[in-house]
Amino acid sequence: MSEQLLTVLKLCLLALLYLFFLRVLRAVWTEVNPPRVATTPVPVAAGGVSTKKGGSSAKAKASTAKASTAKASKSAKSAMNRRKAPVVPTRLVLVEPAARAGAEYALGPELTLGRAAGCSIVLDEQYVSQVHSRIFVRDGSVFAEDLGSTNGTWVNGSRAVGQMPARLGDRIQVGNVVLEVR
Repeated sequence: MSEQLLTVLKLCLLALLYLFFLRVLRAVWTEVNPPRVATTPVPVAAGGVSTKKGGSSAKAKASTAKASTAKASKSAKSAMNRRKAPVVPTRLVLVEPAARAGAEYALGPELTLGRAAGCSIVLDEQYVSQVHSRIFVRDGSVFAEDLGSTNGTWVNGSRAVGQMPARLGDRIQVGNVVLEVR
C-alpha cells in the first residue's frame, strides 16, 4: 500500500473517531439538560374597568363607577360577539413520513400511539416505543402525553412534559412520524 493511501485511511479513522465522540457528547448533553417545556400564553380579560379620580361627592363617584362598569360590560359583550366559537379538532392527519402522508385518524376520548398491537394507532417505526404516547380530549381541548418513551413525544418542536395542550394545526411528533391536529 502506498503511503498516501495509508495517510487518507488514518484521517478517515480519525474523523470517524471524532464523530463517535461527538455523538456520545450529544447523548450525554441531552440526558443532563432538562427538556424545554413549552409555555402557553395566559389569556387577558377583555375590557378593563377604568378608575376615575376626582370629584368630591359620593354621588358623582357612584355614577362614574356605574358608567365605567357599563362600558366595561358592553366592551366585554362586543368582544365575546366578535370572537368565534373555538373550533374543536376532530382528527389527526399523518403528515410524515411522506409514504403514508394523508392517513386520517378520528380523535376519540383517548388514543394510544405505539408499536404494540393494542394501541389505537399502530406505528411500525424504529424510533417508536411499544406504547409511546397518548392523545386525549378533555373539555373540548386536545392534549398529548408521553408515556415514558425513549425518544419522547414532541408538540411543535417542544418535548411534551406531562399533559401538553395541542391546538388546531399543531404538529405532534412520535419518532419519525408527524401527525397534525385538524
